Amino acid sequence: CLLSKEANKPPTNTQMSSDIAPRRPPSARPRPPPASGESSRGAEERVDDGIVDDEETWLFSVKTSMTTSDIAKMGFTNIILLDANRWRSEGGSDLEASASAAAADVFYCFGMKEPIPSLCASSRLELQAQLVHSFCGRGDLLVVIQNAGLPDEREAGMVMVGRLVDAIESAYNEASERMVEDMAGVSVVLESCSLPILAVSWDDDRQRKIEVTSA
Repeated sequence: CLLSKEANKPPTNTQMSSDIAPRRPPSARPRPPPASGESSRGAEERVDDGIVDDEETWLFSVKTSMTTSDIAKMGFTNIILLDANRWRSEGGSDLEASASAAAADVFYCFGMKEPIPSLCASSRLELQAQLVHSFCGRGDLLVVIQNAGLPDEREAGMVMVGRLVDAIESAYNEASERMVEDMAGVSVVLESCSLPILAVSWDDDRQRKIEVTSA
């Protein structure tokens, strides 16, 4: 299973194109057909061959905010909405407070069974394990993170964005390798963002860069 496939051709304007049709992976639960019998999805129905595609694209950015019509045309029905502004402490430099606030939001929005103490290295494995559980039992999943485009990669809110996105990718890859059943197709969109690269920085010196595709 893959997080997301490459869009046919990303639009260049600031809003999602009316004909955008990203090639997402099929979920374990295919969406039932509508009463008309014709699919309303923007992406074609495909069979998951379980082969990871090095050309896949799963992390997107939009310069403005998506509408429900944009989301529906992408073929998604299950949405988790988070706001990076909620993870920005007064002064913007208190990573500990930001990590606690972000963890509480993730626990609430993903419907996790157990609270995550903090979005920090010591809780990373627990976070990934609970994310895998959150990915199961739904047809598809789009994670939208609002206000996620500040250029300062050291700013506390952006640090939390990077950590969450990294955890989502790691959790999905692990679940795919273990062939976890009933997995959703998962993609992530960063709103108010035009960054080509998302920096990931954990407090145990784990650092990496993730390519972001403009939609």
